[in-house]
Amino acid sequence: MKQSKFNFCYKRNKDENVIYNTFSKALVLLDDSEFLHYTEQDICDADIERELTENRILVEDSFDETAFLKYFHYKTKFSNETLYLTIAPTLDCNFACPYCYENRRKGKMSQEIQDATVQFVEDAVSKGTRKLDISWYGGEPLLYPDIVESLSRKINRIAEESNCTVSMHMVTNGYLLTDRLVELLDEIGVTRIQITLDGSRDYHDVRRPLRNGSGTFDKIMENLKLFADSPIEVMVRMNVDNQNQKDFMVLKRMVQALDNPNIKLYTSPVEDINKDTINNVSDFMSTEEFDQFTLKACEDGGLSEEDFSVMDDRFCFCTAETENCYVIDDRGDVYKCWDEVGRLEHRCFNILEPESTNYMVIAKYLVWDPFENEKCKDCVYLPLCFGGCKFQRTNLNKSVCGFNEEILKSYLETAFFHK
Repeated sequence: MKQSKFNFCYKRNKDENVIYNTFSKALVLLDDSEFLHYTEQDICDADIERELTENRILVEDSFDETAFLKYFHYKTKFSNETLYLTIAPTLDCNFACPYCYENRRKGKMSQEIQDATVQFVEDAVSKGTRKLDISWYGGEPLLYPDIVESLSRKINRIAEESNCTVSMHMVTNGYLLTDRLVELLDEIGVTRIQITLDGSRDYHDVRRPLRNGSGTFDKIMENLKLFADSPIEVMVRMNVDNQNQKDFMVLKRMVQALDNPNIKLYTSPVEDINKDTINNVSDFMSTEEFDQFTLKACEDGGLSEEDFSVMDDRFCFCTAETENCYVIDDRGDVYKCWDEVGRLEHRCFNILEPESTNYMVIAKYLVWDPFENEKCKDCVYLPLCFGGCKFQRTNLNKSVCGFNEEILKSYLETAFFHK
């Protein structure tokens, strides 16, 4: 037997050592004596050896872990089992967020584009897709709930008739929610929605005002109460930068005060990804600054086990780098990543003219291989990040590794020991 190349080890305290395997996602604790036997590969205790083997902390000498991980990566990337489809009924929005990366425009998805979208789903099912993962996006999708409802019901019918599973999610600013809309979302199968609150009222209302300049914080907080008796999970996203980061714990306490276990808060850095827009509001965080913010949030108890879904089982960084993943906007233009929506230079094809596919746009997401990259291929964090965000790598010439020793230790302490 040999030690897995994906073992991440650190000493917790005087006589407690952690081994976390980034591939199997197993964590074991060994005392100093046991850990010494492990490091010297001289384990005498059969029970400990069995435990380490079952959790792939130890693997057979002949086992090629990289090849095994590569198989699952390629299998996931080129499988048509799941269709990941993001639908933007409009790129219009009732907000005027200064850091928005989209080129906003008026208009909504025509009936012709809606029908073509339904046909796109039917074609995928006919080619072997058995899972439909649908995300509603914008702009603001709730500007046109009739389109969301109509397409959802048609997609649900396809799933039912084809014996497919379907899951639906939504990204919304939350301002237009009503009792009836919450009921409707549950009825058509939306199980999770994302709503953004950028800190306390003072910060949020500057960053996420209505187009007439009015604040939106109080209305959104009130609308969160609409989910008190709803099974829908609400992920409250806080876009953080160097200006509003201190508000994270304030917002955390406000969300906790709603006393709804289905409402959870998470953070994401504000990013300057659209050079066509000018953002004079945000003091963007560097990767290092966001790492330090995350560490501080862990120390303060602001993050919990659920905040670390990045450590769940997965074999690609995100679905955009899988072949069966697309974003359809209101004009029927199709993209790989929702960070590109509305920008024609990134368009794969139009849903009414699929024969005009720009394969180079698709290829940039599918051909970059972390197993061929000198930095990534032997990295202990490879099963967690797979080379990071391909949008940033291919469009911004920015390589961001989401893990380092300090960050992973903090994640593990929060997820496994601070409950």
